[in-house]
Amino acid sequence: MRVAFIAVGIAALFSIILLVCSFDVLEYTELGLNYAWITEQIEDHVYTSGRYYLGLGHSFLKFPRTVQSIVFIDDMYTLSSATRAGPALRSRTSDGLVVHLEVSFQYKLKQEDLYKLYTTLGPGYRATLTRMAIEQMTASATKFKAAQYFDDRTKIADKFHSELDTHFRDNAFSEVRFLQLRTVHLPTEFEESLRTTQIKTQDILTARQEQQAQIVSFKTLVIQAQQQAKVVTIQARAEAQSVLVKNTAFCEQYRYTQGVTIKGYKEIMSNASWNRTSLLSYMRIRALRYHPSDKSIIMM
Repeated sequence: MRVAFIAVGIAALFSIILLVCSFDVLEYTELGLNYAWITEQIEDHVYTSGRYYLGLGHSFLKFPRTVQSIVFIDDMYTLSSATRAGPALRSRTSDGLVVHLEVSFQYKLKQEDLYKLYTTLGPGYRATLTRMAIEQMTASATKFKAAQYFDDRTKIADKFHSELDTHFRDNAFSEVRFLQLRTVHLPTEFEESLRTTQIKTQDILTARQEQQAQIVSFKTLVIQAQQQAKVVTIQARAEAQSVLVKNTAFCEQYRYTQGVTIKGYKEIMSNASWNRTSLLSYMRIRALRYHPSDKSIIMM
């Protein structure tokens, strides 16, 4: 009887162990495929976070649900093994110069294609994705001239991102969310030459700006001189008009005065019965009377 109870207990314990082993758990940051290690079959259904009863001999093949990073950088030991993939990429520019590129990008597995990813690339899919990225980005690097890596780095990074994302969507069952072109190293002689060119270009721009400032300054002086000339012209015209008005008034007054004088002389000649000689004698005496004596000379 005692042996029977022990056997039942052992059977119950074994059943509990088997039941527990039939469950598996996925964290919030994980996706899973149901894998039967006895039959070596994989269910094509993708599981998200939670605890699931899978059956005896079943467990999850787990995949990251979050964005993952791959980094190509020379100083790899500053990064964790989860992100570093290799040293800086080595390629050539379209004009034949060697270029070293430090690049990092973030990719995310496509949940709906997880079964295809595993059955196509296997458990070492990350290494395959890394090789794909190296091939694609070294090919993309050859499409740009050396000078563009200094002048259009943002444009180049966008091109790398677009082409790598397209390649991963078509062949790697994933998508590239972000890409950073960290540093670009070209031959030292070229970098020095390009740096000198940029400095000279900046000097030319500075000189042009100074020239433009001088042009604006001189134009301002010309405008000021033109305005001053207009002011002088207006003042001169006003003064001329004032003189003209004064002269006109003086002439009118003088003509009026002379007219009245002539009329008076005519009346004198008429009333006194003078002739012209008598009138001229009178006018001569009158002029001498009103003329200053110290400025008068009488000729006999």
